[in-house]
Amino acid sequence: MSEGRPDRPQPIALNRYDLAGQLARLRSEAPLREHGRDALTLVRDPGFTLLLVALKAGSGLPDHTAPGPISVLALDGRVAFTSQGERLELGPHELVTLPARVPHEVMALEDSAILITIAVPVTHTDPLGLQSERRVDAQQSSSQG
Repeated sequence: MSEGRPDRPQPIALNRYDLAGQLARLRSEAPLREHGRDALTLVRDPGFTLLLVALKAGSGLPDHTAPGPISVLALDGRVAFTSQGERLELGPHELVTLPARVPHEVMALEDSAILITIAVPVTHTDPLGLQSERRVDAQQSSSQG
């Protein structure tokens, strides 16, 4: 992680984020100048990731997939989101969604910022996970009926 952001990423909780301030910081850091992009993971939890990404015109996130459903929100600038042979141009406050494991890419048409959400289903492998919840639900239903 870059110096100046030791508190990142955070687990899901009641957190407030100054996206404008975080973007200003990203835009002032070396990775954006040197590589055309920089990102900050705002939230990382087992089932949820939230990323703030700054992109220089002409750079982006090459073809890849995500482990869960995603949303990409353009905060400023313009980006091209391409998936399944379809290209969508997003401007400020426009959002695109996509199911899990579908190849896609994002390219900045001008200097841009995007907010990426990745939702990954949490699987319960411990014996007190969903099985226990279903048992409690069944007991409550039978006692009410």
